[in-house]
Amino acid sequence: MADAASAAPPVNFETPPERKLIAPLWHTILFVLIILGISWLSWYATRRFGGAHSPEVSNRSQSITYLATIVQEWLLFLYVYLGMRTRGITVRSMVNARWASGREVRRDIGIAILVWVLFIAIELIGSVLFHALGSSAGKVVSVLLPHAAWELPVWAAVAASAGFCEEFIFRGYLQEQSKRLTGSVSAAIIIQAIFFGCGHGYQGWGSMLTIVLIGVMFGIVAMMRKSLAPTMLAHGWADFIAGAGGYALHLLHKI
Repeated sequence: MADAASAAPPVNFETPPERKLIAPLWHTILFVLIILGISWLSWYATRRFGGAHSPEVSNRSQSITYLATIVQEWLLFLYVYLGMRTRGITVRSMVNARWASGREVRRDIGIAILVWVLFIAIELIGSVLFHALGSSAGKVVSVLLPHAAWELPVWAAVAASAGFCEEFIFRGYLQEQSKRLTGSVSAAIIIQAIFFGCGHGYQGWGSMLTIVLIGVMFGIVAMMRKSLAPTMLAHGWADFIAGAGGYALHLLHKI
């Protein structure tokens, strides 16, 4: 044992700060540019083509939109994962669910329910505020929600993908990377929330600001729990309920 200990390499306290990051700095810069590019393209496509389709074309394009969204989510996840893998960060360590007992699972489900309630509150306040300011985000979102029963399973896959991938990307990768870059947890939470909001450019400025606030809330929960599990559950559930609710309102001819 003594020989093994003496053979261990000494700790290098002069390791360059860049080596302490969970991914190379260029990787994060490119990630930010990708998010901004996706935001602009989605905003442009929504404003250019949204609402121009007949119902038949919309039904066909809806499934394509959902599948494209799923692919996009997992490609972003893969990009982030490959960047972190170079520094030895695993998916399991980043999620850090720590579900060693049923009690811990129930605790995270309880936290997720509370987060979902706060999510709904922020969404309602934001929708009232920005509707008063003339925002058309609600119309954009209502078009994207399921309008047919067969779309609900695909929407469930979209919601699950968004819940896992976006939390891993923003509350995991970007928040931790920003914390190590700035040395500030508060700055890290705000940075990831801003780019989380930017990633929803198709919804317009009003909703983007609301989503930034949601991102701040998610970031605080992830930081306090030291796990992504509660926000993953809350995020995926919130998105699924939004789609199921949109379908129900469509049946009632409310949207």
